[in-house]
Amino acid sequence: MKYRRVDRRRFIRFDLDANVKFRFFNDMNSDESMKGKAKNLSAEGVCISTEKEIPRDKDVQVDIRLPGKKKEVRVQGKVVWVKTIHSGTKRVGDHYEAGIKLYTVDKEDENTLLKYYCEQMVDNLSQYLHL
Repeated sequence: MKYRRVDRRRFIRFDLDANVKFRFFNDMNSDESMKGKAKNLSAEGVCISTEKEIPRDKDVQVDIRLPGKKKEVRVQGKVVWVKTIHSGTKRVGDHYEAGIKLYTVDKEDENTLLKYYCEQMVDNLSQYLHL
């Protein structure tokens, strides 16, 4: 018998290929931000991939460049998990994935993010209706 992990997610998660910039709240006075890629998005979180390890349980501000949008969407959240992805080669280094649970979206960005999420739901509706 093959073991299947129970999916504990409360919201549908969509694949996302978007550039992100982020910084930790204790570094907000610094002009330095880290860069990465958003891998997927749900109503309550985002998974990002980076070349540098991110500390767990840190509050973070993330600017996401959604596909087809000119302006970045700014969200705040907490890093709830971090995973090392081993490359297996010396030529390509390891990278890291982190799950960020969202707790605030800037007011001016809230509509943009919600509209994008709803569009993804409509575009992917058939797979959830088993059509």
